[in-house]
Amino acid sequence: MTTPIVTRNRSSIISSPYFSTSTKLTTVTTTIKDKNDETPKKIIKREQIKIEYEEKEEELEEKGDKKRQRNKKEKKIKNDIKKEEEEEKEEEEEEKVIEDIKIKTHINGISLAKIHWKEVWDKIKIMRSENLAPVDTLGAESFNQDNIEPIEKRFHILVGCLLSSQTKDAITHAAVVRLKEYGLTVDKMLTIDTNELETLLYPVGFYKRKAIYLKKIAEILKNKYNGDIPPTFKEIEQLPGIGPKMTNLIVQIAWGRVEGIAVDVHMHRISNRLGWVKTKTPEETMKDLESWLPKENWATVNHLLVGFGQTICSPVNPKCSNCLVNNLCPVGIIEMNSSKKKIKKKIKK
Repeated sequence: MTTPIVTRNRSSIISSPYFSTSTKLTTVTTTIKDKNDETPKKIIKREQIKIEYEEKEEELEEKGDKKRQRNKKEKKIKNDIKKEEEEEKEEEEEEKVIEDIKIKTHINGISLAKIHWKEVWDKIKIMRSENLAPVDTLGAESFNQDNIEPIEKRFHILVGCLLSSQTKDAITHAAVVRLKEYGLTVDKMLTIDTNELETLLYPVGFYKRKAIYLKKIAEILKNKYNGDIPPTFKEIEQLPGIGPKMTNLIVQIAWGRVEGIAVDVHMHRISNRLGWVKTKTPEETMKDLESWLPKENWATVNHLLVGFGQTICSPVNPKCSNCLVNNLCPVGIIEMNSSKKKIKKKIKK
């Protein structure tokens, strides 16, 4: 029995990607036998064509995905380059603005804050009176008590100054209180066990080293000064662990004499920030300040600036917007102008 003849539509043949142009342009009539009559060879051939067709489609799809991914990557790179160029341009503009401002913060190389130092001084005094600082209640002056013998009081002041180096006022004060409870006298410090003394001092900065210094100082005071502290600047400075800054404070508070300016790291930082000095160490700052600051201001400058640094002019993120001298301080002027520019940018956005 003969199977019916099936004629395929010409357009369906032409649209297939697996036929040549000449085939597509020719009307093809195919006689297909019943599937039951197909030979295994023809079945395999048909399946191969099907697989090839699917693979071709997958290949085309994969190429399309790769192209889209490549285009996306190229677009991201272009956007990143553009963003980087814009940021560089903004930084250059910011630097130019800062340089222009810097020129206005100095006259003949001298900062406005130094030229108008008295105005700066008076305004800092106002800010200090409005903001209580740790140094006001826990600083070296807090060891100057009137209810004890002068010789013992002077020893307390010396010990407090020794412990204050590289240590916050609150921690120093707490350590001195513990020592007083134990018995803060030269004789007690001579007999106390070093490990026990370290426990009383902890967590003062370098407490182990300071425990050694304190026992050596007690021995020197007992043998050379009848249990009292030395009377002169030079002799005090020669004691173990006592530097120039501490010596100035001890002489001023314990003996009531002003022989120099006590400069610690806080005073050093603020003096340079104001442009009062341009130095690298506290010792250099001390000499520079003493060269131009009137002597009647020497006794109070440490307390004034240290408290200012604790409340307003902090090492990181100083409160320039709340500072009364931000129109004279070089850092304040730059910070305030930069802040205005940032606000303008935000408004534009």
